[in-house]
Amino acid sequence: MPVSAKAFVVGLVASVTFAFGAAPAAASTPVEDFAPAAIQPATVSQSLSTTEDTLAGAEIESVLHIEEVGDVPSGFDVKKTIELAESEVGTSRPTGWSAPGECIMSAQRWIRAGGGAWGGGGNPVTNYDGATRMTLATAKPGDVIQYENIDSPTSWVTGVHTVLITEVHGDGTFTIIESNNPGGSGLVSKDENWTPKPPSGFQAVVWRF
Repeated sequence: MPVSAKAFVVGLVASVTFAFGAAPAAASTPVEDFAPAAIQPATVSQSLSTTEDTLAGAEIESVLHIEEVGDVPSGFDVKKTIELAESEVGTSRPTGWSAPGECIMSAQRWIRAGGGAWGGGGNPVTNYDGATRMTLATAKPGDVIQYENIDSPTSWVTGVHTVLITEVHGDGTFTIIESNNPGGSGLVSKDENWTPKPPSGFQAVVWRF
């Protein structure tokens, strides 16, 4: 008995509907895991470590503008900033989350002493809200170098570190002042022949306030 066109279409739609409704659970959209183990602990401290860590997470592209013109001015008194940093060399302070001996907290203290508008916070990227992202080739005294994790730049992980540039030399080296190196010491120290040596999986990012 011949089947009418209408009956054929109805049967086809019903079979397709059933096929979609009967899809196995394994075909459902995977859910990302945001368990506490993957989230920054409140007690982590920022310190220099050259130990390679295995880090999970998708690569995050920076959406911040990278300025490649070297004449972008600093918006603060660089001399006052460097004077305070120099005066602290050889001293030490307590370390721990947001403690004054941490490398980024010390860099903030020095920049703010010169009137720099370092008002950011939160993570190693949002900390530099209001700053201009530079290149190493355009770095100058008063700039901050941040070791940033490439795969997870907004995470406070072992290897994140912050230094202040006080001099730029013609051979590609810098004089820098940093705090909390070695990690946990809270010691402010000066290196007159420094080149960025970020741990594996990290990059050196230059910021100018």
